[in-house]
Amino acid sequence: MSDTIGDILNTLRGKTATIMASADSDFEYDPNRSSEWSSTPPTHQQTQDELTHTFLTPKPELSRGWLKYINEDFHVDKLVEFAPALYGLPEATVRTDVQFDRLGIDGHITGYKECTVSGGDLNNKNSMSVNRAAGSKLDFVRGRSGFMPFAPGGVDLAEKQEQGQLLHRDSHGLFDVAPGFERGLDIVGSVAEADSELGALAKDERDEESTTGAQGADSGLVGELSEQVSNLDLAGDGDKHSIDDLLPNDITFGRAQTSFNTTQKTKDWAHVVNVNKEITNFHELVPQMAREFPFELDTFQKEAVYHLEQGDSVFVAAHTSAGKTVIAEYAIAMAQRNMTKAIYTSPIKALSNQKFRDFKHTFDDVGILTGDVQINPEASSLIMTTEILRSMLYRGADLIRDVEFVIFDEVHYVNDADRGVVWEEVIIMLPEHVKFILLSATVPNTFEFANWVGRTKQKDIYVISTPKRPVPLVNYLWCKNQMIEVVDEKKRFLIGGYNKAKEIMSGNSNTAAAGRGGAAGGAGRGGAAGRGGAAGRGGNNARGGRGGRGGARGGSSQITPKQQKSATMPSKSDFVQMVNKLHTLNLHPMCVFVFSRKMCEQFAGYLQGLDFCNQKEKSEIHMFFDKAVTRLSQDDRNLPQILQMREYLSRGIAVHHAGLLPIVKEVVEILFARSLVRVLFATETFAMGLNLPTRTVVFAGTRKHDGTTFRTLLPGEYTQMAGRAGRRGLDKTGTVIIMVPGEVAPLDQLKEMMLGQPTRLKSQFRLTYNMILNLLRIEALKVEEMIKRSFSENANQLLLPEHEASVKSNETLLSKLEKVPYPDCDPYMADVLRIGLAARECQKYIMTQGPKIANMRDIFKVGRVVIFDLADGSSRRIGFISRPVIGESASILAFPCAGSSTTLPLFPQQPGYCRLILQPLIPSSGKLEMYAVKIPDLVFITKYIINNVRDVARYDKQAVDDAFQNINKICRRSGGVAECSWDRLKELELQQKCQEKIHLEIEFSQIPCVKNLPANFLKSFKQEYEEYEIRKKISDLRQTLSDQNLELLPDYEQRVQVLKDLNYVDDKNIVLLKGRVACEINSGFELFISELVLDNFLGDYEPEEIVALLSAFVYEGSKDVEEPITVTPRLDKGRERIKQLVGHVTDVLEHRQVIMTSDEQQFLERGRFGLIEVVYEWARGMTFEAISELTSVQEGIIVRVISRLDEVCREVRNAARIIGDATLQDKMETAQERIKRDIIFCASLYL
Repeated sequence: MSDTIGDILNTLRGKTATIMASADSDFEYDPNRSSEWSSTPPTHQQTQDELTHTFLTPKPELSRGWLKYINEDFHVDKLVEFAPALYGLPEATVRTDVQFDRLGIDGHITGYKECTVSGGDLNNKNSMSVNRAAGSKLDFVRGRSGFMPFAPGGVDLAEKQEQGQLLHRDSHGLFDVAPGFERGLDIVGSVAEADSELGALAKDERDEESTTGAQGADSGLVGELSEQVSNLDLAGDGDKHSIDDLLPNDITFGRAQTSFNTTQKTKDWAHVVNVNKEITNFHELVPQMAREFPFELDTFQKEAVYHLEQGDSVFVAAHTSAGKTVIAEYAIAMAQRNMTKAIYTSPIKALSNQKFRDFKHTFDDVGILTGDVQINPEASSLIMTTEILRSMLYRGADLIRDVEFVIFDEVHYVNDADRGVVWEEVIIMLPEHVKFILLSATVPNTFEFANWVGRTKQKDIYVISTPKRPVPLVNYLWCKNQMIEVVDEKKRFLIGGYNKAKEIMSGNSNTAAAGRGGAAGGAGRGGAAGRGGAAGRGGNNARGGRGGRGGARGGSSQITPKQQKSATMPSKSDFVQMVNKLHTLNLHPMCVFVFSRKMCEQFAGYLQGLDFCNQKEKSEIHMFFDKAVTRLSQDDRNLPQILQMREYLSRGIAVHHAGLLPIVKEVVEILFARSLVRVLFATETFAMGLNLPTRTVVFAGTRKHDGTTFRTLLPGEYTQMAGRAGRRGLDKTGTVIIMVPGEVAPLDQLKEMMLGQPTRLKSQFRLTYNMILNLLRIEALKVEEMIKRSFSENANQLLLPEHEASVKSNETLLSKLEKVPYPDCDPYMADVLRIGLAARECQKYIMTQGPKIANMRDIFKVGRVVIFDLADGSSRRIGFISRPVIGESASILAFPCAGSSTTLPLFPQQPGYCRLILQPLIPSSGKLEMYAVKIPDLVFITKYIINNVRDVARYDKQAVDDAFQNINKICRRSGGVAECSWDRLKELELQQKCQEKIHLEIEFSQIPCVKNLPANFLKSFKQEYEEYEIRKKISDLRQTLSDQNLELLPDYEQRVQVLKDLNYVDDKNIVLLKGRVACEINSGFELFISELVLDNFLGDYEPEEIVALLSAFVYEGSKDVEEPITVTPRLDKGRERIKQLVGHVTDVLEHRQVIMTSDEQQFLERGRFGLIEVVYEWARGMTFEAISELTSVQEGIIVRVISRLDEVCREVRNAARIIGDATLQDKMETAQERIKRDIIFCASLYL
């Protein structure tokens, strides 16, 4: 080994000698010369400074050796005897922590930042963090009103802002002042001076090194190591990779946290995906799918699956039956694979039930949560209505922390005026870790809506929209037993077909449904086509009794004026001919949309003699129907509606509308899905999300009553219903038919309805008292933040970065503004500007309000000389009124001139000063110009009038010359121009403004620089006005940036005043007991019900009486249904008391000028107590058939009211628990037990 080393050394010596030989011949070795590898030992001061900088000066970086100890506690062996004495201090609460920034798909660490953490024990009463301790298992699903919700994603919470204000940061962003201290450690020089012993020790060590001759030692080693630590690169790939744009910035399930850009994004949060380009390498991008499908996915489905696998949120807009449900199924499969949860929300309970049935066949672990049903609530995939999810979010349900996906189906339902606000609330309140899957029909502003969601939640949303229908539609008009094609499968409107339809229907405009129902109209109410059909209780009597309340109810009932007014409806012969022909053409099954529940049943009665089912199908229908009704009691199985629908279904005919019993509707839906129903008459609710495609869709009419008036269907409504036509995989095209019993609709109207742009998604966000109280209860989440993040404020919020940049640029411009001093003017310019602006506002007010007054006509006389601003505000002109002023503008004739500045204070009546205004207005030629001037732009009305204006308008030379000379004289006056008299205006406010203007004129005339009028007056004023404009622009922008600019803020302040007046909150907006009670009421009318509970009179009533009184808050009422005059004395008294309480609350709302909903305004007028007797008797045990005879309200409405009453009773029970009223709590539980029975609470067929 030594020989080997020796050989190596000899080789090195040889190479060194060769190098030295080739060096410069002048090179000589000098032993006294310093080596280039050595240096002079550092001085004492240099050593001390180096040690101070290295060890005593805090750095904004952490060394490599300390990083691994950041999140670890130092181990202390407490078994040592002296350990308690040394380490007996209480454990300190950790206030800060280090959070790493990661980059790339592998999550490499690129940096770190110090952040605050909440101290103490975190639980659902004091923290909004997802890391808080879990609560009781009983509250895991629904939460509790006293719990804090989880922190909404993308919302700056007040508690975080306050915490950030309490702790000071240095220039590096590190906390340098400990909690409770006024200042931090003074590092500059003081540490080294205080620690003189350390300096002395360093000197001794350096001297010792010098005496031992250690001159070759690396004296700069400490500094070098320090520099290496400071410049430590924590990641090998520090450069930003393109993959990082695709990764979310938040902590998500199964994903590393990425945070490479903390600055506010200026790009759009929504990203439109090109679905026209095929994904050829889909299986390489997604090698292991969470769920395999037995068919090839469409391009838009592949795009959605890919982005879901990437951890992104998606907004999918596609036509009905295009396959949006596939995306929802894949998200559920991902949640099950990731061992997280997925929530599927729907707008209506019926759709929730249907989806539960569908998903239950596909997935093992599925649950459902509705108002009255809770099945498997801890499942990995949960189905619920949006209202249930909203309640869970506000009540801080622990289940939310496990949710990875929330699927919003039928997002276009956000346009619903009553319930659309719930969708916005839920989107805003969802925590940061939740991903969104938004499913919607095609709407024109998908990007705008997705961008709002992305901006609100601070995450990217990928918009995947496909206008292509899997089954194209062909639209026809049904004219006198003929199908006329008007829109082909390529969405081309066929004008030839439209003209042909008009020719066929010409002369047929007077055709009407004779007798409104043909033969069916002649029978008595209980006759063959009566309310009970063949089973009518009245037989063939003249009146026929009340008859059965079955499917044909209304077959012979009187058509209301509303229905007569709507449009001419098809006759019985029209329907029979059409159904027979479509059956012959094999265009069944068909769905006929009718916009009236009564007409649905009447049209079904028209097909009394038709049968579309063979014996095998009849047997299948009867077996399914009989099995379905086995869950009903024997009495309920014989209800007229049940028997009537069984008879209809046996012939392949069915009816579907809100007036049917829920179990009957479900039977119809299931049999329709099996193609056993050939002809279905349905209202438009059938088209809301129910996945029940058909071969043909028929419109019995194209006009509907929207609650206010009759109107033609909107394009979005037509598309939603027509989209049910065409079954994927079964039909090449879907058939849509519009029946034309009278005149064909106008071309533009028909074309717009069929091919027009669907309705845009519009915000229906509004403030409710329940929302306000919940947010005030939380305190950390401000109501202003909720308003700011609503869809209605989206456009304004998008401009905020631009406004902030504009503020900075204007502030820079203001700081650089240089003003030339003018000592004789500058001290007075502030007053000149102030008075000028005030006078301008007075004149604007007079001109805006004055024209509404009759006396103003004398002032606006023809020929009156006026000074006016041009529409673009570039300059002023002088002219005269050429014709009587009518409306909001005046016709002015004027001569060309240079024009004066619009910024200069307008006091032409001031002697001397008037020259600055009038001289630029001197006419330059006699050529007339005509101006249409808005009344507010008339800035000065003189007392002078030009004569012979009619001749001037006809360009009579003499008249024009006279007018020219008169204007010229006015503009050359040096003593000022007199203003017209405003004495004719008798209104007090106008007179006050006129007097204010006169006082301003006097004050203006007394300003020294106005009296003397120095030569530099205009230059000084120009500088002053320029500064004023910049400051005003900054002020306006700051106002726009502030919360005071929010559109709903005044409404919020008014509602808070209402809550204070009624003692729901105190003067400091702290929620009181009444407010906590109102937080429990989520079903509406929270103020009314809270007042009722706290009035303490409900406890005096029996359970059946309480639930009967509460029905007024659930039943919407109808002008066609009269309230019972009397029920029982106690109920009558309770009804009057409720009306008094409602009246009292309404008075407070009106006093505070709060915008009320139509339900609140018309509560006492709409007959809301119409079902008080029905509910009372039901709670007392009366059968359903018996209570249905007490009212004309349809059976389905009765069931819906009593079902919703169960939820109201639960809320009142919880409110009673809060106030400590055990008696009322027990009574509400008893009331729930008494109404939950028989057919009303019969289990759904989907469950």
